Amino acid sequence: MKSTETLAPGQRVDDFSMPSAIGGWGQRLSEQRGKPVMLVWLDRCDQCEEELVRYQLLAESYALDHLVAWFIWAPRKNDRPPKMRLPVLLNDRKWSQSWGFNPRPAIMLINNDGVLDHLMLGDLSAHYDETEKTLAQWMAKQQLQASAENEK
Repeated sequence: MKSTETLAPGQRVDDFSMPSAIGGWGQRLSEQRGKPVMLVWLDRCDQCEEELVRYQLLAESYALDHLVAWFIWAPRKNDRPPKMRLPVLLNDRKWSQSWGFNPRPAIMLINNDGVLDHLMLGDLSAHYDETEKTLAQWMAKQQLQASAENEK
C-alpha cells in the first residue's frame, strides 16, 4: 500500500483500486480520467451516515456535471461501514492496489487530468461550508475547461 502523505495540490494522483466496503463493485481512479473526482477520506467512522449525508447530497447535486464522488473508509476493529448512496470504498492495508492518505479526514478534488487541485484537511462538519464553496467554484472551472476542449 502506498502512502500519499506528501501529496499536495498540483501533483498527479497515483492510480489506485479499492474494493467496495458494502458489497458491489470496487472502483479504480484511472477509469475516471476525463471526469472531476471528489474523494472524501474518512477518519474514525462507525456507521457515520448522519455526518456524511450533507456531503452525499452535495456530490449528487453535481452528478449531471459528471462529478464522481467516493467515500474512502478505513475501519478499526469492529467498525461498520456507513450505508450511503455514493460508493464507500474500503481502504484496506492488505489490498495491494490501494493507497492510504493521512491526515484524515480530508477532501480531495482531482481534475479531469488526474491532478489534485484542492486538498481540504480537518473535521468534515467544521469544513462543510468551505468544501461547498470550493466545490462550486471548482466545478464551474471544470465545466469551462471541458467546454473549451470540446470546441477544439
